[in-house]
Amino acid sequence: MKALIIGVIIVINLIFQSTLLQYFKIYDVLPNTALILVISLAIYSGKNKGAIIGFFVGILQDIIFGRIIGLNAMIFMVTGYTVGSINRNLFKDNLIVPFTLTALATGFYEVINMLLIFLLGYRIELFNVFKKMLFIGVLYNSIFSVIIYIYVSKLFRSRVMKKRY
Repeated sequence: MKALIIGVIIVINLIFQSTLLQYFKIYDVLPNTALILVISLAIYSGKNKGAIIGFFVGILQDIIFGRIIGLNAMIFMVTGYTVGSINRNLFKDNLIVPFTLTALATGFYEVINMLLIFLLGYRIELFNVFKKMLFIGVLYNSIFSVIIYIYVSKLFRSRVMKKRY
């Protein structure tokens, strides 16, 4: 049941990210709610489930939006595993935790993404990348992470997610 609920949330998020969220651009930067969702779910799920969730969210995002199939899957899987591996050491009620983890993960995501795009021969203007993607993207994702994390936190505290099947 837990996997079904998480799967439905992932699909709803991807639909939301590809439709309504397109109207929330700031300087052509959209919040990456898929990355935020991976982080929030990994905080509560641990490293193995975090990596699996990250892989599936990433591969779905690659199929729907991707330029390079597997890029998001790899980055999200590493992010889910990393966040999940430190989840026991985190104070889950503190909203600074998802804010900070999202800022770090967004920076990691953007640097790896731009590095691979550069290595594939695409021209990149570094000033715009740092201004738009890193600064605005990190801030935008971190703000959205607090909102998403509140809902994920409530979900994981509900009876449905605490039941053992």
